[in-house]
Amino acid sequence: MITERCVSAETFVRGLAVVNASGVEPVIQAEMTSRTGRRRVQPWRAILTVLAITALEGNGSLLLSRAMGVAERLSDAQRASLSMTKPMTYAQIESAVADLDVAMTERVHPLTGEVLPPRLSIDLTAFMTRVATGLIPAQITRTSTLSLDSTDYETHYRRRSWKHHMKPDVAATALPEDDFEPAKPTVNEPGWPRAGDDGRLQHSVDPDARDGYRAGKNKSRKGVFVGWDLHLAVDTPALGERGCPPLVRAASLAPAGSDKATAGRAVLDALDGGPACTTLLADRGYTYLDSQRWALPIHRLGIDQVIDLHTSQRKTRPGPIPGTFYLDGGLFVTHLPKRLHKLSAFSLGMTAEQTDTLCATYDERAPYAFTPLGKPDRERGTQRYRGPALTGRVRCPNTPASMRLDPAKRPTTPCVEGEPCACGTTVTLGPEDYSATRQRLLYGTTAWKASYGRRSAVESANANLKVHHAELRRGSTRVMGTRRTGILLAFILAAVNASVLLSRYGYDLAAPTDASEPLTPKPTPRPARHRRRDFARRPKRRKQPPGRAPTRSTSPARPDSFEPIT
Repeated sequence: MITERCVSAETFVRGLAVVNASGVEPVIQAEMTSRTGRRRVQPWRAILTVLAITALEGNGSLLLSRAMGVAERLSDAQRASLSMTKPMTYAQIESAVADLDVAMTERVHPLTGEVLPPRLSIDLTAFMTRVATGLIPAQITRTSTLSLDSTDYETHYRRRSWKHHMKPDVAATALPEDDFEPAKPTVNEPGWPRAGDDGRLQHSVDPDARDGYRAGKNKSRKGVFVGWDLHLAVDTPALGERGCPPLVRAASLAPAGSDKATAGRAVLDALDGGPACTTLLADRGYTYLDSQRWALPIHRLGIDQVIDLHTSQRKTRPGPIPGTFYLDGGLFVTHLPKRLHKLSAFSLGMTAEQTDTLCATYDERAPYAFTPLGKPDRERGTQRYRGPALTGRVRCPNTPASMRLDPAKRPTTPCVEGEPCACGTTVTLGPEDYSATRQRLLYGTTAWKASYGRRSAVESANANLKVHHAELRRGSTRVMGTRRTGILLAFILAAVNASVLLSRYGYDLAAPTDASEPLTPKPTPRPARHRRRDFARRPKRRKQPPGRAPTRSTSPARPDSFEPIT
């Protein structure tokens, strides 16, 4: 074996550390080893380690053909440590991934027709989470605040059809998006699209890939793709604390355009160890959904959300008692000034000064809003609120204590003494009272903007996965099916986490530090500031008249450029 082509000792130890830290190999070995029939030629430990090494070397790509090449480049000592007695073939690697796929699927008894549970007790979400996050050392505890988002992953197999009017086959309750028009006319191939097993349209030979929207990037607009949604939960710093490197803490894979509430809840359920998640910064693709499917289940888990609102959610609705109304997810008294009712939303093109000015305008709503009183009832989904006069935010004649406040610092409501008003009341809101848009921080205020701005942590994780630490793109994996694709993506996520640990924390899986030593992020290096050079503006060139050749230079030529006269 050629030494230069061998897998380096550091890479081998890192790949082995990914498998050992995940803890999935003993479970797979115990639950997928049959007592009858021929034994598996290659042990599961060797298969998983080869996949992990391929992901570490692949820069966001994991192809089974390259995994076979990695197995061929293992040294004799490395093979012995993995209990490999025979060379590993492509068929064995492909068969192992297919067996994991089947073991995660429900079975049907051939005689009775009874639906049996999967052979493997670890489902796809648990497998992806344990492989991707098991390598994170215990010194780096999970934050109590997490950011949740999904990123697109396009199938390797080409599209063969489009739905009518170029609209993807997504749920009617999903976040509304603009209609998509392709750059050139398209024609469906004969026999396409097909009806998939889930009732949705199938546009490629991959049986699980589906249509979905993806956000625009690199100056491109939003578009439709066929593939999967990769859901990620990422560490997010607490409000006011210093930022932390975005480590992926949980992951899930689902066909594009499918219900995000199911995949998002699966990600939160897969969190294991560390402090409980108390604050969630989720994308509007989740928070726009019906409260029975998203907001209330998240609330029962003891999680408070900080959410952005869609245009259709920013409406005025009647309140639970006279003298109140709902506005942008908050409960206000009707004495809120009219100029503060309809305020513009935040946009990507706004400058910092424009954002601060708009936040200051939203802050003017705060004195007229009801504020939470005590802890919520998670099981019932209820929360008590106090009126603005009880909290001392406004002066109301019907609340004598509030009238003793400084009128220069507190606005006075136009309430008439003796007439009923809602300024000094206490209200209990239930799950049916627009729970999908309610949050503890008023939408648009400076406090809300500072809290919701932390959601950029998950965007940084997406950039790490696709640009900075890996290049995940179409063709990074070339297998069919959600489970087979998710199995390979789990090792790619592990490679990204390992790269972030090495570059930001100085933690190497090949030489781990003592568990008693604290790990703190390295300071981000600032780019060097180059001195701007002074330059003289060039004189404008004379424009040549149209149709004439440019004027030749009149400077004398060099003597040696003349031809001799004969």
